[in-house]
Amino acid sequence: MTTEALQSDLPNLKGFWLWLARVVWVLLALLCISQVILGTVVQYNFFRMPCDEWQPQYQTDCQITERALHQLGLTLEDQANIYTPIATVSAVPWILIGCLVYWRKSASTIGLLFSLVLVSIGSNANQYWSGYLIATYPVWNIANAILRSLANLAPPIIFFLFPDGRFVPRWTRWLLIFWIGCVLYDSSSRMLITSFGDSVWSRFLYLPILLTMIASAIYAITFRYRHDAGPLQREQIKWVVVSQVAGAILTIGHIILLQFWRPGFYDVLLTLVYDPLFYLIAVLLGAVCFGISISLYRLWDIDFLINRTLVYSLLTAFIVSLYVIVVGILGTAIQGSGNLLVSILATGFVAILVQPLRDGLQRSINRLMYGERDDPVTVLARLGQRLQATIAPDAIPPALVETVAQTLKLPYAAISLGVDSDGEIAASYGRPTGELTRLPLTHHGETIGQLVVAPRSPGEAFSPADYHLLNNIAHQAGMAVHAVSLTVDLQRSRQRLVTTREEERRRLRRDLHDGLGPNLASQGLKLAAVRQLLESDPTNAGPLLDQVMAQNKSTVEDVRRLVYGLRPPALDELGLVAAIRDYVAGTDRNGLLHIEITTPPKGLPSLSAAVEVAAYRIVLEAITNVIRHAQANSCSIRFSLDRRNSNDSLQIEIQDDGIGLPKARRSGVGTRSMRERAEELGGTYVVESFKGHGTRVCVKVPLTDM
Repeated sequence: MTTEALQSDLPNLKGFWLWLARVVWVLLALLCISQVILGTVVQYNFFRMPCDEWQPQYQTDCQITERALHQLGLTLEDQANIYTPIATVSAVPWILIGCLVYWRKSASTIGLLFSLVLVSIGSNANQYWSGYLIATYPVWNIANAILRSLANLAPPIIFFLFPDGRFVPRWTRWLLIFWIGCVLYDSSSRMLITSFGDSVWSRFLYLPILLTMIASAIYAITFRYRHDAGPLQREQIKWVVVSQVAGAILTIGHIILLQFWRPGFYDVLLTLVYDPLFYLIAVLLGAVCFGISISLYRLWDIDFLINRTLVYSLLTAFIVSLYVIVVGILGTAIQGSGNLLVSILATGFVAILVQPLRDGLQRSINRLMYGERDDPVTVLARLGQRLQATIAPDAIPPALVETVAQTLKLPYAAISLGVDSDGEIAASYGRPTGELTRLPLTHHGETIGQLVVAPRSPGEAFSPADYHLLNNIAHQAGMAVHAVSLTVDLQRSRQRLVTTREEERRRLRRDLHDGLGPNLASQGLKLAAVRQLLESDPTNAGPLLDQVMAQNKSTVEDVRRLVYGLRPPALDELGLVAAIRDYVAGTDRNGLLHIEITTPPKGLPSLSAAVEVAAYRIVLEAITNVIRHAQANSCSIRFSLDRRNSNDSLQIEIQDDGIGLPKARRSGVGTRSMRERAEELGGTYVVESFKGHGTRVCVKVPLTDM
């Protein structure tokens, strides 16, 4: 579901207003970025500032905290080196994501709004930046009011408008307008009212209104998820809600802990343990979740290049944060011992730890974006398990495409039968997006269908690793689809056998009832009339006897025709091989095709009627195909006996020296008929084509009675 496909409640800006909105966005974004950069520098200087340089009322608390750090082998500068990079690095992905969304979607109001929201969240991720900046630069109070307003407006905008810019429910638009007024009043009051903490607004109104907004936001996103969002939007919403819930829980915990703040170990615990966890989980995880919602589920139609940029920027930020934790805490503590060897070992440990961690995160991101592409063994094993657990044959294709799509994170997968792109779709999963890729499903060199897959994002091409894995899957799927087709063909064959048998019975009944029966009844009546004429008028009995004799001759021909329809008479008169020779002699094309028939030295044993008829029909159909399509000069028909197993089998090979079979071919009626006749007797049918050496048809049927 894309933003272009939905009617947004936000107005579309054009011309001057769009230009003005972009200028305002750039100015606000620069202000946000400035707070991150300046706030990081100022905060770092405050954290490492000696206690005697603090204001007198804070010096005692600073000294208590400094003594607690010394007992841990740390200094104020170590605290600054650990805390500040983590706080900054965790906020950078938000700004990066916002800038990338602006770069790609600044022509739409949704892109401008949500990109500014993302940038503002990043600039206010560290709640201490603004305080340190105001203490250092009092004029920053105005910029802080603007940035604080943006930060307070970000959550309701996300909950009321995410992801398509529509207010769901509709009444939330008025609630957002009311909240905008409250935020503007709050920011202006903080700048103008000296005793803001004692005002009526701050003591009695702000908290109830804030709780009402939180409850309304939760209700709005829940209502949208349950009653309005489609499948894709639900996945987008889930990731964002995860980030917001994690952030809200840790933020509430942080507020509670600050109520009991005391200098010393409590302050060190809060600064070096809880706050880094807050930045890594609440802040960085929130950026990761937004990145997943944008990239994996194609939010706002960000193309695949931006998707990868988002993913790898988040990965880099995560690795840097973990590196700071390891180096800052472990390395600094060991360095305090003064043992150079231990310090070297610690540095080596960090180097050894970071690379496996980076590889693990890389695999996790690849699994999130590409599924199990990098682990083909797992994909094929999961595919085999799914197929093994599927009992009903007609459920195998749906299970196959569902497994392929879910395992490789593909929006669409399908299996089509035949070699053409418009073949019958046997099973599909998801909805097609972008240019579809088709991979042939083959079995014994014959194309029986296609595996159709869509790229993960429109315009994205599959990598060589994707193609390699998809080809392996197509190979396995070809065998599975062939097995399913055999089962379906067997069922259809049985149905045809029953239908053919009943049709044959109906034909015999009709011929006997409408033809042979009336003829015999008529002959009986005429013979009775002849008997009477022999007594009274012998002269007229002669012509009537002639009619009876002619009618009897016709009846005999009808009986012969019925018998010939049940079984080729040539088999009874000549035998299998001789009947085929007789047929070949009748199809001689003026010597253009030389057909040679070979049999075992001792000839063929006595064959059952079913085997004899099946072999006769198969050979005749194969000869017909050679004459019509092969453009061959010679054809050999070899009969042999296979006695390698406990059950003897009759093997028939028809080999020609024609042009062979095309690469993409579809089984015709004749080919299916030969296969069905062989499989009905429990035999096998194989057709092989050799480039420049013609085609070989090999049929093997058991000689045991069926």
